[in-house]
Amino acid sequence: MRRVLSALLALGLSAALHAAPAAVDPAQALLEQARLWQSLGRPLEAQQALDKLRRIHAATPQDRAEALTLQALVQVQQRQDRDVQKTLAQLRKQYPGYAGIARVEQLRRVMGPDRNKLLTARSLFNSGKYEQAYAAFNELYQGPPPSGALELEYWQLVSRLPNGGWARSQAELRKLIRQSPSNHKNRLTLAGVQLQRPPVSPQLLAELKALSQFPDSRNEALSLWRRALQQADLPTDAYQTYLQAVPDDELIRARLDSLQEGRRKQRELLADPAYRALLAADKQLDANQLAAAEKSLQLAAGRYGNQPQYLKNLGRLREKQGRYADAVASYRKAGQSGDDGWKRRVADAQLAETLAQARTAMDARQWQAARALLDKAGKLQPAGVDVLLADAEWQARQNRAEQARQLYRRALDRKPDSGQALAGLLRGYLDAGRYADADRMLQDLPQKQRRALGASYLSARAEVARELGDRLLAQGQTRQALPHLQRAVELQPRNVWNRFALANAWLAAGDAGKGGAMLRQLADEPAASPESLYAYALFQAKLDNDGAVLATLQRVPPAARSEGMAALQRRIWLRETIRLADAESALGRAAQARRRLQGAERQMRGDPARLSELAQAWLRAGDADHARQLLLSQYLEQPSTDNELAYADLLLGLDDAAAAEPLLEAAGKTRQDMSDEQKQQLAGLQATLAALQADRARLAGDDAGAQAILARAAQAAPQDTRLQRRLADYDMDAGRWDAARARLLQVLNAKPDDDEAQLQLVDLYIKTGDRQLAEQGVNQLLQDKPGRSLDFRLRAMNRLGEIGDTDRLDREIAGLLARGVNSPGLMGQAARRARQTHRPEQALAWYRAGFAPASQAPAETGGLPPGRQPLRPVPAESAQQEGLHEGYAELLDARSVKIWQGVDLSYRSADNGTPGQSQLMMWQAPLLVESPAPRDGRYFLRADAVSIKAGSLDNSPDNAYALQRFASIAACAAGADVQSCAGRYGAQTAQGVALGLGYENEQWRVDVGSTPQSFPVSNVIGGVRYSDSVAMLNYKLEASRRPVTSSLLSYAGVRDPYTGQTWGGVVATGVGGSLGYDKGGRFGVWSNFAYQQLSGENVADNRKLTAMGGVYWRLLKAPTRQLTVGVNSINFWYQKNLGEFTFGQGGYYSPQRYNSLSLPLSYAGRNERWSWLARLSASISSARESASPFYPTRPDLQAQAGDPYTSASSGPGWGTSLSGAFEYQLTPRLALGGMLEYQHSQYYQPGRALFYLRFQPDGASLTLPFPVEPLQPYSSF
Repeated sequence: MRRVLSALLALGLSAALHAAPAAVDPAQALLEQARLWQSLGRPLEAQQALDKLRRIHAATPQDRAEALTLQALVQVQQRQDRDVQKTLAQLRKQYPGYAGIARVEQLRRVMGPDRNKLLTARSLFNSGKYEQAYAAFNELYQGPPPSGALELEYWQLVSRLPNGGWARSQAELRKLIRQSPSNHKNRLTLAGVQLQRPPVSPQLLAELKALSQFPDSRNEALSLWRRALQQADLPTDAYQTYLQAVPDDELIRARLDSLQEGRRKQRELLADPAYRALLAADKQLDANQLAAAEKSLQLAAGRYGNQPQYLKNLGRLREKQGRYADAVASYRKAGQSGDDGWKRRVADAQLAETLAQARTAMDARQWQAARALLDKAGKLQPAGVDVLLADAEWQARQNRAEQARQLYRRALDRKPDSGQALAGLLRGYLDAGRYADADRMLQDLPQKQRRALGASYLSARAEVARELGDRLLAQGQTRQALPHLQRAVELQPRNVWNRFALANAWLAAGDAGKGGAMLRQLADEPAASPESLYAYALFQAKLDNDGAVLATLQRVPPAARSEGMAALQRRIWLRETIRLADAESALGRAAQARRRLQGAERQMRGDPARLSELAQAWLRAGDADHARQLLLSQYLEQPSTDNELAYADLLLGLDDAAAAEPLLEAAGKTRQDMSDEQKQQLAGLQATLAALQADRARLAGDDAGAQAILARAAQAAPQDTRLQRRLADYDMDAGRWDAARARLLQVLNAKPDDDEAQLQLVDLYIKTGDRQLAEQGVNQLLQDKPGRSLDFRLRAMNRLGEIGDTDRLDREIAGLLARGVNSPGLMGQAARRARQTHRPEQALAWYRAGFAPASQAPAETGGLPPGRQPLRPVPAESAQQEGLHEGYAELLDARSVKIWQGVDLSYRSADNGTPGQSQLMMWQAPLLVESPAPRDGRYFLRADAVSIKAGSLDNSPDNAYALQRFASIAACAAGADVQSCAGRYGAQTAQGVALGLGYENEQWRVDVGSTPQSFPVSNVIGGVRYSDSVAMLNYKLEASRRPVTSSLLSYAGVRDPYTGQTWGGVVATGVGGSLGYDKGGRFGVWSNFAYQQLSGENVADNRKLTAMGGVYWRLLKAPTRQLTVGVNSINFWYQKNLGEFTFGQGGYYSPQRYNSLSLPLSYAGRNERWSWLARLSASISSARESASPFYPTRPDLQAQAGDPYTSASSGPGWGTSLSGAFEYQLTPRLALGGMLEYQHSQYYQPGRALFYLRFQPDGASLTLPFPVEPLQPYSSF
């Protein structure tokens, strides 16, 4: 038989060779023939082909080298070692470096010295240790396997390997088939590999049929064909085709008959509706569709009620329904009907009942009862993994994390493929925020266990990534969250909720399109799951794309719609309806809007959440009574928890905390009976109530109490947006910008359409100087959006002014006015812009229009008569008109005449100054007249009567030292008696009137004036100052020439009788400025800096550099009270020490270095007629004064006096100061004010007293200033 087959095969090969086209190379054909015989282990036939090849003279060197290689391989197979050595030597000599040499050496080694390794690897393969066998073969071959049978054996092993081995094996075998199409052994091997995994494809059956036609592959092909027919139920024609080739195979024929009979019976059964229902019940139970399974079993009960399959399914249903006794009864009955597994099912049901009872006890926090039930379960199934899992849950619920972790670990060790155990173990790490430990635990699991866990392992890895991403997202770290959420999607591409989390992150990052596209990939599939459609609809709801939401939900089959889907559909339908009603109201179609809302009421009856939304819509429509009555009626008709909470929510929305508080107190008493959702809603409402209470406390000045209320409420309702916005307010007041931004981004992530949070975020960007982000936020808020109120739009427009985009603000105002909109808020906005653009008459007109009925809005005219009409009463309930009233009053105040007259006393007694020199008593009677000026400014006129007295010199003999330190007495005394020289100086006094004229508005102040002309030295004084702000900083720049009023000498000058000259009258000329931060929040910063040249008549020139600054905190900030504490540092440096009173000295304190640190504390308050301020400060200081010549401008006097110098000095100091100021409204036109100030240090205790009257002929429009701003003399500018 072998010879016959060989002959037939040779004939077939020869025919193939001769039938080939002329272009086929004969040498290549013979090489292919030799390779075939060699791979089939037929050395003689291979040798014959090689002999023929050697007789072909046209063979190339490559062909001859390959022929020698094949010759050597054949010799290795025949174990002809000497011949192999000869052939190898010839091959190395003639064709050195040819790749075939390595092939021969490899096969020679494998068949010779390493044959035992080959046998070991095969033994591992045959015993099913595929991975070990794979490693052994690789170690043996040290590269690609030898061609032929060994190569086919290797790829058969690879097909058994996990992680893609089956596919890799097929790819390599197909490559061999392409290289050698006539090698049937390769095709048979591929067919055997494909049979390893179902299903059996028609293509595989066709291949086996084809291979059975060739003599060299017929038997093996028929064997594989027969095996394929036995391992799966295939179509009838597959068996019939085989039986045509092997008609005497009785086993296959019997299988065909059995299949045909079974299929006939199956067709009969499937024609029975009861049987179809029985089959459906099994699938429905697998899918947890319990209601459908109940109906199916009821339909099947009549004919199949006593069959094991029915009883088993009925038991499963009852077990899933928690009816464990009924489940046990069904399983027992199934056992009587022939079900062999009934005992196990009964035990499982009893265990499930006990564990369910334990979990019920845990839900009720009855820990001891749950423990007893768990112990009972442990006796029912001592080694049960489910018992361990329940025990772990018992530990975890009591926050015994370590004990729970150990139990979950034991459960996972006992059942390595338990996804529930892995999930519990993982949850312990995640709840503790130990994300790195969770990831490490998953990474440490062996590959084998990972494969056993399958989808549970991937789900766990995805959960870690998602939880970490969600946490970062909640913290506002959107960019950091994205990679983790992307990883979760990569691990579970079909998990729609991972995609939903990532989509929300993209939304937070500002790329809603990317998030929506990712969800749409699943939602657009023809057979999209309900969950995929639901997630996409939820995301579109966040984008306010109501049309897309409704269209997407419409694709969900009604039977598959969950309660959440139905609720979303109703919510979005109502939202769209309300938006239409809002738009109709805005367009003046009030009746149409009311009809729409009334229709929605009928549709939403019985749905408290939706009726609450409708109540808010009625509020926006201006019918608060209807809104209140709607929910009150609902509550009275159905006094349920939902309706109670909805009504309380409305009352809180109306700021009626007094009415809402008892409702919430009553609801709190039934909290234990509420659902989790109701508890969350109650906590949110309690938080909102707390926010309102905090607002009341804050208005009363109790900021600490307000913050404490909110902090407690935040723990109860961390997701309450109104509460989070208030907390962000406090963060911004305290300068905690990052914390405030994180809170607001968290709110917007949870509720992207929260306009209030977006506006608050704009305010934050304005305060932190991020103009671009602020502008983007305002642009978004000014886009048209149904339901967005005019009031909110006006508030957003205000931010345009704050960021400096006044052109856009003017366009917005003009657009609203052109549409005929007339509201107090808009009138106030227009009036403010008119004032800012220096059109005060138009501003007054807009203010008056805000108080008038809507039809009386004025046209934009060039100007209206100014008038001084009294303010109209402002209704208390109109917050907008309150603001209008305040703006109107400010404008009237700015345009009114004010006359100030005061008396100001500054003094240093004889104990704190030298008589005739540094002693000071200066009376000033400042007169200030203010009148309106262009560009929203004021003219002012100053006329301050001044009288200065320094006393008379003490001419006693024991005062000679002090006398020589005045004027030129020391020089005079060189040739005369000190007393006689000093006797020429009388009492030191000066009187006169200081005059000034100027202009001032919000940015500029310009003035020019003079010190009294009757002073011995009179100076022209004045200055220019510019004030503005940039980003968060306020600044001022100033150039000025001001008098130095430290002493009579420095301010007025003194005549010296000895020289006949006058000296003194010092002025400081220079530039300076200030830089500060104060946004009205909890703290502020200030700084001043200046460079000045000091000069006076016959006084040495000097230079001064000043740098001072401080920070202050408002410990109490309320409308009527304010407590502030600060830290200040004052530093200045003079070029020369000119603080003495000799001729040429300046008489002003001028140390070369002065540094002080002070701690001021101030308290301000006011009521209807009083405003007051008290200030206390303590300081420490350090100073240094250089020695200075007595007569710096007169060298002759200096020489005549013997070149005297003042002594240098330095050292520390301390000081305190106390001051108070007040104003009292005597009459509507007249106010009284005053200030007292006292300073005390080691050597310096000056004091000051000021009283003044302020008269306004037209009456005061504003309340008294708060804090007090006392009148200042012109000399103190």
